[in-house]
Amino acid sequence: MYPRNRVEGSVFYITTNIYRRLPIFASPSFIMPILDSLNFYRYQFKCKLFGYVIMLDHLHLLVYPTGESSVISDFMRDFKRFTSGRIARQAELEGKAEWVAHFQESGEETKRAEKKVWQDSFWEQSIYSDKFMREKLNYIHLNPVRAGLVDDPAKYPYSSYRNYEFNDNTLLEIDKDW
Repeated sequence: MYPRNRVEGSVFYITTNIYRRLPIFASPSFIMPILDSLNFYRYQFKCKLFGYVIMLDHLHLLVYPTGESSVISDFMRDFKRFTSGRIARQAELEGKAEWVAHFQESGEETKRAEKKVWQDSFWEQSIYSDKFMREKLNYIHLNPVRAGLVDDPAKYPYSSYRNYEFNDNTLLEIDKDW
């Protein structure tokens, strides 16, 4: 568990990983529930979403809770709980027996759920300036390039880069008023 150093009224840079870094987000059928859930929970918890990237085995978010900073824990708890169920069901539907077994073994190992998809907790960092916000947004947008998934961030569809660069809100609308 990471120490919490929350600054009331700040944007949070969040990283959360799939348990044992299983690369499940190579398939759009596993990414779409993430996008749907991000959209749902941002409204449910009255948060602004300033940036995101969904990598093969983790995701990064820039989230601003408009209420209390403790909302971020509730947001992530509910987001991860709901997406865990959707991801596990999708793996069953697609006959990905190895993944289903992995989720079940992980659940048994940790005794935290019947099927465990996400690592416990998440890593967060308070954004304290516009400069730091731009640094984290650039890091998010260049992550697929650094990972060798694409040679240009515009070619990676599961990132807010396209929202900023092309005003493309096809997959997920983000807030740009930071």
